[in-house]
Amino acid sequence: MFRIILLFPILIIGLKGFGQIPHYTWRDHFSYNESELVTIGNNKVYCATSTGIFTYNQSNGEIDKLTKVNGLSEVGISAMVYLNSKNILAVGYESGNIDLVYPDKIVNIPDIKEKSLTGTKIINDFLLYQDKIYTSTDFGIVVIDPDKKEVKDTYFLGDGGNNLKINNLTVFNNQFWAATENGLMSASVSDPLLVNYARWSHATNFTNPSNNCIGVTATSDVLFAMESVEASNDVVWRYDGNAWSEIDRPYAEALSINMNSSKVIVTSTAGISFYNTSGVKGITLTGYTCTGSFKPKVTKSIDADRFAVADNDAGLVVGTTSSQLAAKPGGPFNNNCFSVGLSKDRVIVASGGYDATYSNLWHNFIIHDFANEEWNYHADWGGHDAAVVEFNPQNPSSYFVGSWGDGVYQFEDDNLVAHFTPENSTLQTILPNSPFCRISGLAFDGKGNLWVANTAVANPISVRKTDGTWVSFPYSSTINADKTSTLRYSEYGSLWLILPRNNGLFVLNPGSNIDSKDDDKYKKFLPYDRDGNIINVDIYSLAFDKDNYLWLGTSEGVLLSYNPEKVFDGSFYLQKIKIPDVVEGLAVYLLATESVTSVTVDGGNRKWFGTAKSGLYLFNSDGTKELLHFTAENSPLPSNNILDVKIHPTSGEVFIATDKGMVSYRGDANEPSEKFGKVYSYPNPVPPGYSGKITIVGLVEETIVKITDINGNLIYETKSEGGMATWDGNSLRGNKVATGVYLVFCADSKGEQTAVTKILFIK
Repeated sequence: MFRIILLFPILIIGLKGFGQIPHYTWRDHFSYNESELVTIGNNKVYCATSTGIFTYNQSNGEIDKLTKVNGLSEVGISAMVYLNSKNILAVGYESGNIDLVYPDKIVNIPDIKEKSLTGTKIINDFLLYQDKIYTSTDFGIVVIDPDKKEVKDTYFLGDGGNNLKINNLTVFNNQFWAATENGLMSASVSDPLLVNYARWSHATNFTNPSNNCIGVTATSDVLFAMESVEASNDVVWRYDGNAWSEIDRPYAEALSINMNSSKVIVTSTAGISFYNTSGVKGITLTGYTCTGSFKPKVTKSIDADRFAVADNDAGLVVGTTSSQLAAKPGGPFNNNCFSVGLSKDRVIVASGGYDATYSNLWHNFIIHDFANEEWNYHADWGGHDAAVVEFNPQNPSSYFVGSWGDGVYQFEDDNLVAHFTPENSTLQTILPNSPFCRISGLAFDGKGNLWVANTAVANPISVRKTDGTWVSFPYSSTINADKTSTLRYSEYGSLWLILPRNNGLFVLNPGSNIDSKDDDKYKKFLPYDRDGNIINVDIYSLAFDKDNYLWLGTSEGVLLSYNPEKVFDGSFYLQKIKIPDVVEGLAVYLLATESVTSVTVDGGNRKWFGTAKSGLYLFNSDGTKELLHFTAENSPLPSNNILDVKIHPTSGEVFIATDKGMVSYRGDANEPSEKFGKVYSYPNPVPPGYSGKITIVGLVEETIVKITDINGNLIYETKSEGGMATWDGNSLRGNKVATGVYLVFCADSKGEQTAVTKILFIK
């Protein structure tokens, strides 16, 4: 079974304002710095990272992207070859999945992925020979008929017909040559019994015939192979059809070998070396003219003089031995995205964090900064693991980043303005005589004070007051947990702190005087129900909705409290949310089988739940009705492991951080205004042939929207989600409306506020 996706160009980011992509569409926010693969064809250079592909047009320098957003099946790209005679870009994945990218469509061939096999199924390379695609995998060679879109044969080359990793395959002197993890193997291309492992023989020229053959490459006249030698330099071998000769062994770690009719290119950690087909070595390139970084992975010839490099830091590098240029799409610095913070004007992504044991990942301190539709980054190369981001609601140009080891950083737009550590604040270190300050949570209260959760120290909560002074709170004995997580402030004046590993919650109300502990109220507790019974779950996430109800994401679904303001009273409790009418006579609770890692409330008070294994859900405001469920299988999500979700207040764009990078989805709800502002719609005028949603913004919460024709006949009626309403352009009868002017009448739920705008339709 195969599947075909029509191929459309991706929407290029460059529109004014945040999220001006159509409703219900996606865009990727992947990094294209760490390139792994490169291939040439159709006057383009194709360069791939693990999460996507971009093309560089050699004629005009134009860059386009191809990702899950516009047709690819997965992330985890492991192989990519342009098959010129078929005009196909073959893309292989770590899962064993394969996409064949044609000019107008993408054909998916999932046979290998779906086949029951022991071991890994990683696709390593492709070879087109006599109209068949020979696919090198981690278990053997798979022959695919691209015309019939089906697997024709599988060759297992290991002893006894067992699995054997094939790095790549080529044809020379009427033989297949397979670079395998156990040496270089060959067999006649005309042998009808290639399925028999005994028909394949080992080349004996290697230092050790069982050494890993990194790669093999050939023209009609000569073959080159690269032998990996443990504890010694790797070896370049040449075979002219009669005899083998050792060409060179200068490489402590060779990465790839490729050739064309005039030269051989060997890429290693030491540089990029060029040989002629006789094996005479020319120049070795140890740096680029266009960038200070140099981490080549694969180099391939474009023509006699030019080459293209997939570089693990610079993206794509194209040029000659004397001059090169770097090219890549805009994007974050890398695909690490532990948590997200945003304001009206920018998105900040923390590129660090900690693992499941709350140990450091040891990433450099880096934050990705998305503003004015462009990605930049800020780094402290001596710092570690940016973990949490919080904007100052009273000054949105100011934001704070907590790190898992280096305290709190303060930024003003693009500039670092302060760095708070145990030396200049009440923050504390977990290591005696060494500044190692782990920050798990940040939250602003209603007065503009910044509260900080400082894990595993004597004073685990600190506050930076609006006057710049710091105060700490010595409640570690009450908290009695060596790890803390998310910190949130409620409208009732209390701070809520998650205590991971089944340690429950800690709540602090600092009273009217922050400097005094005498009026503090605080409490640690495990979640419990109406009857006082403990609900034995680990808490991962926490949010307050627009009704100030408390929502908890846990290891077993979602818990809800309708009265978090009563937390210090006996009437507070938590409950599971029963889903009605699912199975008669059987209680089914909201996401009870899921680990809910993120809870986010949108402008319409709907709930977005990120999970550890099942992707992203959208439920209605009370959590009883599923509205959307996005997974890596049915959407452009790169992974089902959701780390964080944040929603842009104006556009409603949902930014989704996963363990494999970030994407965003344009939702249909944003934050409402308190009063009708500038109410307008877009697109307006609606152009001929437009089939998307018309969006009406500037609304108050639960605005009643009625659309009439110029004579006052009702055409459509709806209610806003937050401050936004949409219309599909159809009448109440389901027909597309005619050319003309349509009036949009808006009123709040009480009828006290009204607004009117117009929409021009052109058919």
